[in-house]
Amino acid sequence: DVGFAVQVGAFAGAADATRLRERLRGLGITAFTDSVDTDKGRLTRVKAGPVAPRQDAERLKAQVKAKAGLDGLVRAHP
Repeated sequence: DVGFAVQVGAFAGAADATRLRERLRGLGITAFTDSVDTDKGRLTRVKAGPVAPRQDAERLKAQVKAKAGLDGLVRAHP
């Protein structure tokens, strides 16, 4: 099963990612973090979701924009 998540940010510092995740949760948005190794080093990504159908992810992206003022990117998950 592939679903979708809305990537809201990526941080070199895990503490920054945790702060944003908690801010989203405080706004009633389900959010989680994951880490990825890039050519720029390890990044901790903050994502809202996950949700199953893509249209739910698009709605979630709009909700993140409306509530948190942040632009997100819809990504396949996992």
